[in-house]
Amino acid sequence: MIRTIPTSAWAAAVCAWALGCSSAKKAEDAAFDETRTTLEDVRLLLQAPSYDGQPPPRKADDLRKFENAFPTGFAAVQSGEVVVVWGARMPPEGEGGSDAIIAYEKKTPAQGGLVLLENGTIKPMTPDQFNSAPKAH
Repeated sequence: MIRTIPTSAWAAAVCAWALGCSSAKKAEDAAFDETRTTLEDVRLLLQAPSYDGQPPPRKADDLRKFENAFPTGFAAVQSGEVVVVWGARMPPEGEGGSDAIIAYEKKTPAQGGLVLLENGTIKPMTPDQFNSAPKAH
């Protein structure tokens, strides 16, 4: 007697395999999106002193008064997960800014990662791109 496997069973097996193989990619995409969101909060955090008429921050503690408004960004900066070029001014929205790096993921210089530019752009960079890119001052 020959046994056959129903088409629906084959379809289920193929779908399960495909979903299993793509779950690592989905996790990677989710981590990328989370880091982008964190850097967006850091951008707003770094712009806050400009709106408040204060000089650029020179250390994480200078941003403490904005912690409640931007808790994710502040926590990332304070923990060192995101590195900031201290003393550089992040211009308010609409005031332009350069392509210089003002903040970046801690892993970026060695492994590549996302960077925040003075003009508010968030983009990925390889270690070589990061090392040759201008830093804010």
